[in-house]
Amino acid sequence: MSSRSLSLRTADFLKEYPPFSFIPAADLEKLASRIRIRYYQEGDYLFKQGDPPGQQFFVLHKGHVELVENNDLLDVCDIGDSFGLRSMIAQNPYRLSARVGEEALVYVIPKEAFEEILAAKPEVGMYFAAGFASGRPVVRATPREFDKARREILYHKDRLHLGFREEDVLSIHPREEVIFCFEENTIQEAADIISEYRVDSILIVDRQLKPVGIATTMDYTRKVGRGLFVVEEPITRIMSSPVVTSGRGVTLAKATLLMLRHNIRHLVITEDGTNQTPIVGIVSEHDILLSQGNHPGVMVKQLSKSRTVEELARIRNKAADLVQEYLKQEVSIPFITAIMTEIQDELIQKAIELSLEKISHSGLKDPKLPFCWLGLGSEGRGEQILRTDLDNALIYAEPPEGAEETAERWFLALGESVIDLLEACGYERCKGGIMASNPKWCQPVSGWQAHFQQWISTPDPQALMHSTIFFDFRPVYGQAALARQLSSWLVKEIEGEKGFLTFLAQNALDNPPPLSFLRNFIVERSGNNRNEFDIKLRGMMPLADAARLLILSHGIQELTNTVERFEKLSKLEPERAPLYLEAAMAYELMIRFRTRNGFANSNSGRYIKVDDFNKIERQTLKYAFRNIEELQSMIKTRFSLTFFRG
Repeated sequence: MSSRSLSLRTADFLKEYPPFSFIPAADLEKLASRIRIRYYQEGDYLFKQGDPPGQQFFVLHKGHVELVENNDLLDVCDIGDSFGLRSMIAQNPYRLSARVGEEALVYVIPKEAFEEILAAKPEVGMYFAAGFASGRPVVRATPREFDKARREILYHKDRLHLGFREEDVLSIHPREEVIFCFEENTIQEAADIISEYRVDSILIVDRQLKPVGIATTMDYTRKVGRGLFVVEEPITRIMSSPVVTSGRGVTLAKATLLMLRHNIRHLVITEDGTNQTPIVGIVSEHDILLSQGNHPGVMVKQLSKSRTVEELARIRNKAADLVQEYLKQEVSIPFITAIMTEIQDELIQKAIELSLEKISHSGLKDPKLPFCWLGLGSEGRGEQILRTDLDNALIYAEPPEGAEETAERWFLALGESVIDLLEACGYERCKGGIMASNPKWCQPVSGWQAHFQQWISTPDPQALMHSTIFFDFRPVYGQAALARQLSSWLVKEIEGEKGFLTFLAQNALDNPPPLSFLRNFIVERSGNNRNEFDIKLRGMMPLADAARLLILSHGIQELTNTVERFEKLSKLEPERAPLYLEAAMAYELMIRFRTRNGFANSNSGRYIKVDDFNKIERQTLKYAFRNIEELQSMIKTRFSLTFFRG
């Protein structure tokens, strides 16, 4: 075989693996022409711990190479893995030994040839600097650092516009020309200003230019046009107050969420982000529409006006398209989950309203009791992006004596109607029957207290399983006070049964870090998902279980989102803040991978073919899984489980 043919074959192999996949073909062929290939037998060492640094590094072509530290197996190289580079670059003695587990073919890449590539291609150097190559990084990388490098490499490689990257969040520029009047101005004077400047709203400020309210043309129509107020009265009579404010440098993500959550069309920008300092600008819904294009706020408004299940399904499909676009742009997961929670809540609320209207004509007697629709599981945690199965429940006020059956019949009919509507929108019924249409999970306050008290006092496996689902409840529609009442009661019950948390801690350790002894992904061994990785069971559940356990140990229930739980824990236990913040980042990564997989395969995204992960993603996940290991070790110690578990 000619040297040219050999170089081409070498280049064809390398281009399939990062960071060589980032190198232009001509440069890669030039590099390949200077690479040597070596054969090693089982038991051979390419280098040993403590050896002086070499002038080359290695890429595994075939076979099996183990990286060993003090006779302990640290890592196993996959085909295409690079190793031995850190010592070469730093010119420090090797920190690990490279031992051949079975006969291997290895590419040997000389230092001087590779340094030219490092100088020309920043993403190549970034790949190694971040610790993506096999072996131990010079400084231990965290999931956050890995994800930052992953996105940076993606940006350099494809020149993508990553609109909402955590380190480079796209900002929206507020309009600095704010149309305002003073609080002592009359309704007529404010109307004259609105007319002169041809705007649809006016900000009301005090003499220090601090915002006190806002009045829109809609306020004039509804309040003045209907004769409720006369134009000689102060503008403060018809303004909305207080205004929602934010600080300079507000991002599209934050502005969008604030408008959605407060159902407003204008966000006031002040010097310090509060209404206690002067205004410096304003952002309108129109500004965001121009900046962002497909605005989720429009979808929420469309949902609120929908009258048919077909309309609800169509808008939910649009939301799914929006999420896919966000994923392509590497929009942050907390932003995506928050947006989808707002959209999904609005959809559920509309389904309930349509169902209430339907039941009112059914002939069933309305018990006229306050009630609250509860989201459970991923919906209760505000983490449901894909249309996976439904976990929900109903809680209602205690019916009068003798009216129990009437109330149960009416609320079950409501639950069944809502589930039917949501199913028509593409959601799946919960296979375990955890839905508001199930009599067991459609209960008055006393019924829920009985359920929870039984699970806490008798924490058998089924009770613990129910706890992991139902303790993440969140009010979605109706009287939120009922949910708050149940939450306060639950916290007190747990405080009175300290042993329950120990059982919950044991349950949180049931899914150990999902890497085998050889540091490979643990995959399913049989069934329809054989050889696939269960990212929900083996990656996400251990983190969600740990966050739930630890936040409940602090007497907090109403905070249900896993990332927000870890962030709160970082403040409650500042000495462990790095661990908790990296756990939050690891969870975000897994949501991203699962969501992307779900859209690609039109399913729940739970089972992922390991080969679908590229090298960078595999390494990123491996370091995220180390966080699970640390969390579970800490839980063992905190809840004195060391002697009870292997």
